[in-house]
Amino acid sequence: MTTNQHETNDTESSSSPAKLEGPPVQLGHMEPNGISASMYGLVALGNTRRPEVASQLRGKVELRFREDFAPVRLDFAADCVLVEDADEQNGWDPELVISGSLPDIVQLTAAPLFAGVPKLTHRRGRAALASMAGGKVKIEGSAVLARRLLKLLEI
Repeated sequence: MTTNQHETNDTESSSSPAKLEGPPVQLGHMEPNGISASMYGLVALGNTRRPEVASQLRGKVELRFREDFAPVRLDFAADCVLVEDADEQNGWDPELVISGSLPDIVQLTAAPLFAGVPKLTHRRGRAALASMAGGKVKIEGSAVLARRLLKLLEI
C-alpha cells in the first residue's frame, strides 16, 4: 500500500460515524423455575435495536411474577447488563420492581410507547395501561428507570 492510499483510507474511516453499541448483555444464574433466559433474549434484542437507550440505563430492576417463576433480576451497569434468576436477596436492593402475571408484564413490552408510557391511542397501549390501572401490574420505584426499561424492551 502506498502512503497516499493509506492516508485516504484513514480519512474515510475517520469521517464515518462510529456505530454505537450497548453494553454487553450477560446471562447469569438460572433457577429450575426461572425464565431469565427468555428475558435475556428481550434485553439483548433491545440492546441491539436501541443501543443509545441501553447505554444510558443504570440501575437494578426486579421482575416478580404471580406464577411460580423465580423473580428475574436486571442489573444495568456501565460495563454490562446482567440478567439472572433471583436465588436469594444477598443484599440485592432494586431501584425498580415490576410485579404481575407473566402475560401482563409481557404485554407492557408489546405496547407502543409515547414518552416511555404505553400509548393511549393504540389498542395494545390501552391494554397495558388497563393492566396497570387495574392493579394487574404494579410498578414500584424509579419512574425514570421504568420508562427507560420499557423503551429498551419495546417490541
